[in-house]
This record gives sequence, C-alpha cells and structure tokens, in this order.
Amino acid sequence: MSILDKMTRLEKRIQQLSRRDDVPPEPVEVRRGILDDVEDMVRAAGRSRRVFPYNRLRIHVLATGAPARAAMQAVLGGDQEMLAAVRERLRDAGCTVPDDLEVRLLLARRRAAAWPPARAWHVAGERADSAQAKGPAPAPGAEPRAQLVVVTGTATRRSYPLKGERVNIGRQPEVLDRDRRVVRRNQVVFDDADDTINQTVSRAHAHIRISASGECRLFDDRSSYGTRVFRGGETIAVPPGASRGVRLRDGDEIFLGQACVRVVEKLGARG
Repeated sequence: MSILDKMTRLEKRIQQLSRRDDVPPEPVEVRRGILDDVEDMVRAAGRSRRVFPYNRLRIHVLATGAPARAAMQAVLGGDQEMLAAVRERLRDAGCTVPDDLEVRLLLARRRAAAWPPARAWHVAGERADSAQAKGPAPAPGAEPRAQLVVVTGTATRRSYPLKGERVNIGRQPEVLDRDRRVVRRNQVVFDDADDTINQTVSRAHAHIRISASGECRLFDDRSSYGTRVFRGGETIAVPPGASRGVRLRDGDEIFLGQACVRVVEKLGARG
C-alpha cells in the first residue's frame, strides 16, 4: 500500500470517528460513505493490478420516514444511478470493473444486525458466476412459455421463468423451521429488507403449479397479507389453501401483499 493510500484511509477513518451518532447523516454523506466502502473492497492483484472481487452489490440505506426516503431517493437515485457511480469510483481507483456488475439499492426503516455499529448504510458484496446470475438453462424442448416480471417490490431478479412443475414465491431464498432445517426453497425471491412493501410478502407466500400442457395455476400458501390477481379491471382473490387455485393468463398482475408481479407470455410460445 502506497503512502497516499495510507493517508487516504487515515483521513476516512478520522471522518468516521468525528461523526455524531445522534445526528443523521446527510444523503450526500451517505452517498460518499457508500462509495468509500465500495473502494475499500478493491484488492491488489499483483503487478500494480487492482481488482474488484464481487459482481453483485447490495446497498442498504437507513431511511426512517417519508421525508428521509424522498431525500435519499433524490440524491442516490435508483439501481442504475448507483451502478454508474460505483463504476466511476472503481475506475478512478484504477480498478478493473466487472462487466456483469449489478447493484441493488434498498431503503430500510431500521438497521439490521449485520450493519456496522452506528452506520446509516451497509454495503454487501457477492460473487456469482454467469450461470448462477441468469439461472439454469431450460432443458431442450422445455422452454418456459411465460415469466413473472417484478412490478412492485425488490426481488433478486427482475424476471423469473415459469418452468418445472412448481414455482414457489416468497421472501428469502429458503424457509427454515425452528431447528434451522430447510423446509422450502423459493424460486421467486423477494429481498428480506425492512421495506414496507417487501414485508407484506410472507416467507412462504404462494406458489404456481404448471401442468404438462403449460397451464399455470396460482395458490396462496396461507400468507399473512393475502394473494390477489388483477385482471381486466377486476380483482380476483386467491383463497388460502384452496385446492384449485386461480388459472393465470397473459397480462395478469399478481399482488402478494403490496408487492406485484406480472405474467408475461413469450411471443409464439403457444405455436
């Protein structure tokens, strides 16, 4: 590490120590702190090369009320704005930027246990290969006819193929019992963020059954906030535990509590 790098880190440390815990940071300070944390993740790779070891970043920001959320959104922007800022900071740091880098920005109403003490934001990195990021390729002849596109709420992907015999929808990738054993895996995964919308999605909220002919039926798995289908200006309630569920059509909007996904059939899928 060069003397300049050491001086820069020392200056950042002094700034962190001088912050008052009882005074919420300004959005511009949060933005600067996020980018500083991202730069701290850069690693030396030998021969003056610097690399960024992650291709997925999740940035959680504390925003306790509507005014704070509006201010943070105005300064930080959304996922794409933060991605552009992260890319620029990494380039300025002399680091190679991953081509498949993704950034998710999540506003939270309270700190999670994993956050650093007295910090109004938390940056977490993850390394996922291209196959994992895109999901497994469908088997020959089993190309999914439809997909779910996320409209409202924050999920791990923007769209999910409807394939296989059953697609589980919920908050968190896995649902555990009291003994920490996996009892369910979700294919459509909403982030377990302290967000007003996402918190209305149960961990085991609903599932879709797909027949051999491609018919899709939606079932509610006794969720806390219910499941509804909005179609042609009308709302269709999905009764919890019903045996037949609700048959889905192209363009249906599925409300999982306050979160929403849309059914989109692929052109030519039905021949």
